[in-house]
Amino acid sequence: GILIDPYVSRFGLFKILLGSPLAPDRPLIQKWTEKLGKDNINAVMVSHSHFDHVADAPYFASEAEAPLIGTESTINVGRGAGLTESKLIAVKPDRVMRFGDFTVTFIESAHGLLMGRMPYPGTIDKPLIPPAAADEYRVGGVFALLITHPAGTILHHGSVGFQPGMYDKTMAGADVLLLGIASRGDTDAYLENVALKSRARLVIPVHVDNFFKPLEQGMSFLPGMKFGEFYRKAEKHRSSFTVRTIPLCKAVAILPLDATP
Repeated sequence: GILIDPYVSRFGLFKILLGSPLAPDRPLIQKWTEKLGKDNINAVMVSHSHFDHVADAPYFASEAEAPLIGTESTINVGRGAGLTESKLIAVKPDRVMRFGDFTVTFIESAHGLLMGRMPYPGTIDKPLIPPAAADEYRVGGVFALLITHPAGTILHHGSVGFQPGMYDKTMAGADVLLLGIASRGDTDAYLENVALKSRARLVIPVHVDNFFKPLEQGMSFLPGMKFGEFYRKAEKHRSSFTVRTIPLCKAVAILPLDATP
């Protein structure tokens, strides 16, 4: 299997705002790697290099003895964490990789704005050694991941930005869309340009939980999530796709769709 943007350290909001150094929680990462079954992890992929996507990823890769895959910015986070070059794979848009039964295509995407501004813009141009402040985790490039498997196709679009027309030519149609909805702007435009263009039959909102709180405190929405507004606007497209939520930290089978309850 593959991991995408694994993040369990869950640094508190005040630490982020104060620019405090952030140290990944190695024991917790080890616990979760064992829980997932490290022998089942073939690769750790990162969609972009903000702290909540990449800070823990090198350590998951290390525990699983799997490669860390992402942009050059992600690779520099891996170098700072001590991964060897043999375990670092930098990718560019349109790269296709295969891991067991999974084939992954990296599609160039964009990050959304937060209060009208790009959070932590730029690239990470040298090894980033933790602990490091949140603003040192520059966004780098942004990928959506198209994952094909004999059971079906999943599109991971984890950041609310998009490039107009990005799915016009690349998509034959996804079965499932994992759709990041945090800090989105125009929900209608987002659904039209991503959810509808992906031609997914099932849309699962992701990047919705409050990642400033420890996992053991359970599920709560990020402040300002406006999940009700998202759901109401998505309902207008129910002839095209169904929206389904999934529980936090629990295994869920989403493919094949015909077997999904």
